[in-house]
Amino acid sequence: MQCVFHQGEVVLITGAAGDLGQAMARAFSDAGARLVLIDLAADPLAARCRDTGLPSETVLLQAADVTQPEQIQAAVDAAVARWGRIDVAVNNAAILTPLARAADLPLADWRRALDVDLTGAFIVAQACLAHMLPARRGVILNIASQLGHVTTPQRAAYSAAKAGLISLTRSLALDYAPDGIRAVSLSPGAIATGRLTRAYGSLAAAEAALAPGYPAGRLGTPDEIAQAAVFLASDAAAFVCGTDLVMDGGYTVQ
Repeated sequence: MQCVFHQGEVVLITGAAGDLGQAMARAFSDAGARLVLIDLAADPLAARCRDTGLPSETVLLQAADVTQPEQIQAAVDAAVARWGRIDVAVNNAAILTPLARAADLPLADWRRALDVDLTGAFIVAQACLAHMLPARRGVILNIASQLGHVTTPQRAAYSAAKAGLISLTRSLALDYAPDGIRAVSLSPGAIATGRLTRAYGSLAAAEAALAPGYPAGRLGTPDEIAQAAVFLASDAAAFVCGTDLVMDGGYTVQ
């Protein structure tokens, strides 16, 4: 199924310098969307976009911290000033806390995980809804995680934040479906990204450690997640609202 965006539609993506963010940016660009790409720092984001060949004429880069409402508002205002609209908001920014059992997890790490992974999505949604509501159309796509459904040891903060993000998606769907605005979430399992490479020393080591736990027998790829994101945000998924698409190679059904 080909998911093509209408002329001029604008897609905002947070956490856009990471592997998932870049894969989604490429996929949305290929589908015809204009992009507002947000990450903490402009220079690494610009370098990644150059490396992946995104067309500069349809990309607006914005440095912003999703935990800071004024920075997100400024980024959204810049997008609307340039293109007049926000059609899709992809909440992809996330952090992992250091591995620790709950009693040993510093409160600052707990708060930081919830601030970025959950409250940050709420802040972005608020800023974008202000422009979606008058148009009576739009999509909020939250990138959650399989760990929002099941968890692993020493991941209390991340799992709680992602479970909250799935619940937030449902609440947004109920609140705004009557206004023509859909909220959906997407929960990846282990994906072959630089984050896993850094955690395990190499992608091969990550695959060897994690793939046996997945019925599919492998890790997912950023491009697979990106294609699903484009589908969920497009008119091809116009009747998909308030649901979470789990893409985890069968992990959570065991």
